[in-house]
Amino acid sequence: MNTEHRITRDEHLERGRAAYDSKAWTAAVEHLMAADEDAPLDLDDLERLGLAAHLIGRDDVAVQIGMRGFAAGVAAGEIERAARAGFWAGMGFALHGDVAQAGAWIARSADLIEKSGRDCVESGYLLIPTALGQEDAHDWKGALATFEQIEAVAERFGDADLAAIGRLGRGEALMELGERDRGTRSIDEAMASVTAGEVSEAVAGMVY
Repeated sequence: MNTEHRITRDEHLERGRAAYDSKAWTAAVEHLMAADEDAPLDLDDLERLGLAAHLIGRDDVAVQIGMRGFAAGVAAGEIERAARAGFWAGMGFALHGDVAQAGAWIARSADLIEKSGRDCVESGYLLIPTALGQEDAHDWKGALATFEQIEAVAERFGDADLAAIGRLGRGEALMELGERDRGTRSIDEAMASVTAGEVSEAVAGMVY
């Protein structure tokens, strides 16, 4: 007689959330993906799965979850969360060199925010691809101006993640423009926010 206990969806969810909270990212991905196979995850759990997948290098999963998070956010009227999910999906595509898909998802997210008429921190995140493109083109003055815009949005909304990205980018641009002392100070500020534990794991990895 087979008495092996089959883990239920609720148990997978409970274990996945607990693993996420304890930063056991691989276990979180395994359990949340198992729960998702039985029935689609809600927006909260999609966000957990997307971040955990990104942190263990499962960008294929993270991108798919980002796209689903966008749709779930729109359906729930959670415009800012939808835009944030679309942003991360776009960044995931960009990291793998799929410029067309990256641009499409960033544009969809930006369009969503613009049509909503909301003033939100996501508008700062959606400037990041522009700044990175300026860096790639060696337009350091343009990149500096954009990263300063990003920092201004971060300050307005008190977003430590966005502030760290802005400081890092500003520092890089300043150094390329020959202002090494100011650039180093800006990068040091970004690193200090990481070592102080003020930013999320995903952004800490980006800054490092």
